[in-house]
Amino acid sequence: MKTFFLPMALAAVPALIALGGQPVLAQQTVTFLCNAPAGHVCQFSIKTGAGPIDFALPSGQRKEVSGVTPHADKYCVCDPGPVTPDCKAPQLDHWCMGQWLDVDAGLNSENDVANDRFARRQTGRSD
Repeated sequence: MKTFFLPMALAAVPALIALGGQPVLAQQTVTFLCNAPAGHVCQFSIKTGAGPIDFALPSGQRKEVSGVTPHADKYCVCDPGPVTPDCKAPQLDHWCMGQWLDVDAGLNSENDVANDRFARRQTGRSD
């Protein structure tokens, strides 16, 4: 086993050196989730090497998006939207993540109901 593994490992060294020692990142299908309170719609934007991918998801919905490179591409979520260039809420009754985050190979959703970080619905009454 040792004699087989060592030549294989040594064969990989030139490839890693040619790549600058960085792992090759590949496009994948990645899952995004809108974890907003019921009745809300999350606006997602993903910055990819091929251009932006924009979509809306109702609360509780998941979407698989292909052509995304984890740890290289970035995403932002806003509720209710639009997604802004700086990923910050455009007005007080809106919510955005506050910064563009790396896409993860797992589930992508930085919106958090438990921490009450979403825009409040207008109730029509004045307090």
